[in-house]
Amino acid sequence: MKASKSPALRRYQTDIHRLLTTLMQRDMEDPMLLGISLTRLNLTDANGHALAYVHSILPVDEKECVKRLNRLSPHFSHQLRKALPKKRLPELIFRWDDALDKTHHVVDTMNKLRDA
Repeated sequence: MKASKSPALRRYQTDIHRLLTTLMQRDMEDPMLLGISLTRLNLTDANGHALAYVHSILPVDEKECVKRLNRLSPHFSHQLRKALPKKRLPELIFRWDDALDKTHHVVDTMNKLRDA
């Protein structure tokens, strides 16, 4: 069984999530990335990585969005480092969050079954 994260680590994860969301809204000028939102952030204990899951309600090229966000990762890390009083900041890795797509698919299927 996996141990739950300490309250301090959860608070740190929440702080990174909140600040990264603000940075993404404020600093991104790429038109392809304007509709992108941060859905969740997971800190990995072993490798010092922060997996940032993103999604868009607009139709976009998911791979290209993730590629562009990962290119912007040093900028986000620099801004987070200035805002958070930690010696070491985890490396940001962006991934596409397809959980919302799966949820919409399940809801659509349930609605079709209800209407049938």
